[in-house]
Order: sequence, then structure tokens, then C-alpha cells
Amino acid sequence: MATDLMSGDYASAFHGRGMEFHEVREYVPGDDVRGIDWNVTARMNQPFIKVFREERELTVMLLVDISASLASGLSRSRKDASAELAAVIAWLAIRGNDRVGLMLFGQSVELYVPPRKGQGHVWRIIRDVMTWTQQGKASNIDSALDQVAKVVKRRAVCFVISDFLSGSIAKSLGRVAMQHDVTCVHMGQDPLDGAIATQSGKFFGGGVSVFVDRETGELVEVDTSSSSSRKAIIEAHHTRIKNLEDVVRKSGADMFTVASNHSAIDPLAAYLRQHQGRRKKS
Repeated sequence: MATDLMSGDYASAFHGRGMEFHEVREYVPGDDVRGIDWNVTARMNQPFIKVFREERELTVMLLVDISASLASGLSRSRKDASAELAAVIAWLAIRGNDRVGLMLFGQSVELYVPPRKGQGHVWRIIRDVMTWTQQGKASNIDSALDQVAKVVKRRAVCFVISDFLSGSIAKSLGRVAMQHDVTCVHMGQDPLDGAIATQSGKFFGGGVSVFVDRETGELVEVDTSSSSSRKAIIEAHHTRIKNLEDVVRKSGADMFTVASNHSAIDPLAAYLRQHQGRRKKS
């Protein structure tokens, strides 16, 4: 999937225009007209542009949340969806001749794999993401952000993959976004993981239901037959997402959402094209 669908989008999104000539291709609306190859254009009687390939390599860091809340989800767990996403990004990095590293975190950073190249290295990252057993249930994104700021000195492309069910990350995210190109990948969920609201927004069941917080073990009673309770749950959920989007935007980072009951490929591809468009405008 990485090779066939998104290698070009990945390179365009994160690599700047270098000095190494790569190829000539037909001009498409939106291309920089300063890149037109006038000699080829005259011969072919239609516009062609020069494509340059960035000579420097990138460092890609995957910061993957492995806290207990990621074990839930619709159709499959958000942990499995995170693993799929991390695997594709790792393969994209290797296909782009870049280095890729991994940081697994819960309450603290539990595993750090320094950035390297090679398919064997990618398989090691995929294995760790899929098989690592978390040492703590809670989540502390600040610890991962602070750690990556300490150990990754050169500018890197960082993907923070989490459900962001932790405390405020505004300060730590802002610091890291000043040093690195940071993308927050929100592993989304319905209110209470769809236990109350279905995908269509309709509710099922009724009466008092008991829910457990996977990270703290706290039990919460919810009267699902109460319209005011259902409304409060949905409003609180949407407020949390809006606050997260505001924090990410103000920090200078980017964000997109992946749902566990769908493939991670489409939202990643859409994000890469969007990121590429912003680079062209800037």
C-alpha cells in the first residue's frame, strides 16, 4: 500500500525542493510555473515541468500511545489501527530513503528505537508496535514529547499517534513543534466508544449502564434512557475534540483523525495531499 498509493504524496509533503534533477513530467494546474522546462515544452507543444528530488534524508519518528484506552474501539481496537498506520508510515519512510524511529509510551516512555534505515529495521518497528505489552495503563503524552525533544536533535517529521485522553499537552507540543514537523494523529472514537451511540447517531438500550475507565479502573453509571444524559455525553465529547484541535493549531502542528473501524490509508493519503498543498502555498 505504501509503495503503490502514497510514495509520491509522502515525498512531496515532507521533502523540500532540492538541487538534484529527477525527471520531467507534464504540467498540471497548481504546479509552480517557475519549474516549466521551456525546451521540452517547445518540442512537445505542451507544458512540461522539471521535477527535482531532495538530496537530504529525513528522520521520521513514530510516537505511539500504548495506554489501556487504545485497547477499545469499533470493529477492531484503536491499538490495531495505530499499528496499521505506524507500519505504513514506516514503509513510506524507507521507500523515501529516510530513517525511521519509534517511541512507545504510556505513563512514561517504555521503548525507544533510534532512527535507522532498512527493511529489517522496519520489521522490527512493526513487531514492537504490535506485540509490546504495556507496563502501565495510563497515558502521559508530555513524557514522550519531552523525550523526543531530548534525543532527536536534528529536525524530524514526528507522528504522535494517540487518542489524546490525557492532560494538557499545549506546552510540550508547542516546544516540540518549534523544533520538528509534528503531526498529531487522533485515533478517534464515538462517545463512550459507541457503547451508547451507534454510527448512525441513534441510541439503543435504556436504563442505567455501568462503564469502566480502562486506565483508572473508575466505574461510572450512565442513565442511557435520559435524553439530557445522552446530550451531555455527546456535547462533552465534541468539546474535547474542539479543544484538542485548538491546542494543535496554536502549537503550529498538524492533525488528522483515523477511525478504528476504517482503514488508516484513506485519511493518511488525504492528509499527505493536504500537507503538500500547504507547502506549495507557503
